Amino acid sequence: MLTREQIEEIQAECREKGITIKDLLKEKGIPEHQYFWWKRKYAKQDTPAEFLPIAGGGLPAGMAAMSAQAGPHSGKAKVNPSGESWMSIELRTVSGTDMRIQGGLTPAMVYTILKSV
Repeated sequence: MLTREQIEEIQAECREKGITIKDLLKEKGIPEHQYFWWKRKYAKQDTPAEFLPIAGGGLPAGMAAMSAQAGPHSGKAKVNPSGESWMSIELRTVSGTDMRIQGGLTPAMVYTILKSV
């Protein structure tokens, strides 16, 4: 078993030495599968409840429901003809990598981003 602290220490040591995690694990005699299994387990536990899980490509169920509810615009509000609107997307991969994408995005851009994760 590896603790969160040990995972963080391994990452910090890699940064300090300028070597890859795999090389450091080999040096310390820690099986790669063990390190990555515990890192993934801790990353899943740390994922905030408001994050939508993404698996197997395609849109998450929550996002598909949101786009279905949006429907066509009604009234006389001005609509950006490109479909672009400012938004912020925060993603965390199962390996624990965090990323934030912000700016003017179209639905096609959002779909491409989510499909590539």
